[in-house]
Amino acid sequence: MSRVRFIWIAGLMLGLAACEQNRIFEQNLPVDVNGWSYTDPKEYTIVIQDTSILYNVFVNVRHADTYRYNNLWVILQTTMPDGSALSDKIQIALALPEGSWTGTCIDGICYHSVLIRSRVTFPQSGSYTLRLVQDMREEPLPGLLDVGIRIERL
Repeated sequence: MSRVRFIWIAGLMLGLAACEQNRIFEQNLPVDVNGWSYTDPKEYTIVIQDTSILYNVFVNVRHADTYRYNNLWVILQTTMPDGSALSDKIQIALALPEGSWTGTCIDGICYHSVLIRSRVTFPQSGSYTLRLVQDMREEPLPGLLDVGIRIERL
């Protein structure tokens, strides 16, 4: 193996390892084969100890290339350790205006990890519950395989 190739591969591996070290949470949950229903929210629990750290929050989406829309509307419901709650309606772009998918697609399956919140803090230490609810007009929503949350420390 040439020295340049070795250095390039080593740099790539170090870069990937650095990304893994910043990830504090990631979980993807499957969607029913008949489609994602309004009545089937996906729920994730994360424990935050340090409220001074900044985080990036991503929504992960995996879908078949037969998914009929260029976006996905979800409601993100966040319940804080003290029981207070927030709710946000979020549009996740999955395709460009001309129709090509923005994620990584292999053999008819596309994966997207979309930044939805940048440089956020969690104001309380303790256990947070995040719920994703599909908010599209079609019920159930076919073509989705799984959805998830990823949180990275900055």
